[in-house]
Amino acid sequence: MPYIQKDFSKNIYDYDDFHDSEIEVKLASPWERIAAHIINCILFLFFCCISSLLYIVQYIFQQESESIDEIAFYIFMLIFLTPFFILQLIMMSKAGQSIGKYLLKIKVIKLDGRNPGFVGTVLIREIMFYTISGIFSYLLIEFYIYLLNVDMLAVLILNPVYGYLIPLFCLVMLFRVDTNRRTLQDYLAKTIVIKV
Repeated sequence: MPYIQKDFSKNIYDYDDFHDSEIEVKLASPWERIAAHIINCILFLFFCCISSLLYIVQYIFQQESESIDEIAFYIFMLIFLTPFFILQLIMMSKAGQSIGKYLLKIKVIKLDGRNPGFVGTVLIREIMFYTISGIFSYLLIEFYIYLLNVDMLAVLILNPVYGYLIPLFCLVMLFRVDTNRRTLQDYLAKTIVIKV
């Protein structure tokens, strides 16, 4: 079922002029959203691997002190990951698309059809969401340790499970057509993901 949205296609116009015009947009499928996330993760891991390989090569050819080796590792990571993150931030801020979303021709828009920009796409959907998710996981672990006297080893075994509770819940939400496939990130930022 198509989702009715205001006209968002012409970003150069004042959206108040379009308050009466609505167009139908097609929601991005769960598989497209999952694939976009996987593409972003693969690109991130690719740049991490290149950084690590260069660090290993540098380590083999130059025997320096441990502190210099550690600094070299962080420098290599910064050299390759900084441009990747900057490109992602620019794309998400300007077009509502990460690299993965761009390749799969899907994008994030606000419920009123506008581009969420840096605040909506980066600060709220990414940084704030993952901060809240991390705090929730931490508090859940603390709850098990202090209130239920759970063994620390059990907490360490279940720790990855706690970290994935919210993403797993969001994954289930992707398949709910009656809520327009909106995840917790979308509810937090008042956004929706559509096909371009």
